Amino acid sequence: MANRVAAITVLSVSPSRRDHEYLASILGQSVWRLFCVSSCAEAWRLLHQTPVSVIITERSFPGGLGWKDLLEEVSAMQVAPPVIVTTRAVDDALWTEVLEAGAFDLLPKPLDPDEVRRVISLSWRSARDARALKASCRPRATALAAT
Repeated sequence: MANRVAAITVLSVSPSRRDHEYLASILGQSVWRLFCVSSCAEAWRLLHQTPVSVIITERSFPGGLGWKDLLEEVSAMQVAPPVIVTTRAVDDALWTEVLEAGAFDLLPKPLDPDEVRRVISLSWRSARDARALKASCRPRATALAAT
């Protein structure tokens, strides 16, 4: 039986079908499995049904919700996937706001395929390593608390 690499799930949250199609073309034949939704409400439903490794979200949506609302919901999850925000209008203030709020990164549009792949990979590895570190510290922290 051949070794199979587990798919890394990427959730694209954007009201634009073109964004989803472009992201699908970027990820192509990689190990990443792409889920696409057009609203924060759809994202929340999917997040409660399906494990997601990384989220790429548009900055804002019709109806007033945006990346901050999604990040707040994700932050409350037991295993929170990293959130990457995309937008056409990028400046230093927005970059600072996104990072200080807890998102992993901000990607300017038009998306550069190599940069998208790099940031998704880096965010997934960072989250994986943080979970492994947290798990390795749990037994020691429990033992210290007992003394």
